[in-house]
Amino acid sequence: MKLKTDRLLLRDYTPEDWESVHVYGKDPEFSKYEPWGPNSVEDTKNFIADNIMKSKLNPRFHYELAVCLKEGSRQIGGCGLRRESQTSEVANMGWAINPEFQKRGYATEAASKLIQFGFEDLNLRVIYATCDTRNVASYKVMEKIGMKRVGHLIANRNFKNEVSDSYRYEITI
Repeated sequence: MKLKTDRLLLRDYTPEDWESVHVYGKDPEFSKYEPWGPNSVEDTKNFIADNIMKSKLNPRFHYELAVCLKEGSRQIGGCGLRRESQTSEVANMGWAINPEFQKRGYATEAASKLIQFGFEDLNLRVIYATCDTRNVASYKVMEKIGMKRVGHLIANRNFKNEVSDSYRYEITI
């Protein structure tokens, strides 16, 4: 599976990707708004192995992809589009870009391509994303790609010994 944008290649993960994913996956600051992380080496290797396994399912309904720079093929993050079931017309999306490569529009570019893929190739009707309300960078990407805030969920997240709120954004055809 490969999707291309002007600057990026979105592709299935390979076993070798664990090292570049672990660079940001082990960082406590990077994962502070996420239920996962900071990752151990084993956590990151399991994440990669799980996504390789999901990429081989037929029919496929989870698309977790490595985000790579077209020039040089360096893996700089990940993005995902996950249908709720094999036949669902609704999917959740997300992204993670190595902090070294943030604030350059890569998350917006990757997420835009996932939306195009979801509507044109998977015939989805709704794509949604959620984030911790404190994760301003994440919801700004959602707004840039045309998603609309449809919900503010109060105290719906409980992890890392903390209860927090989240926003839900959606885009429809």
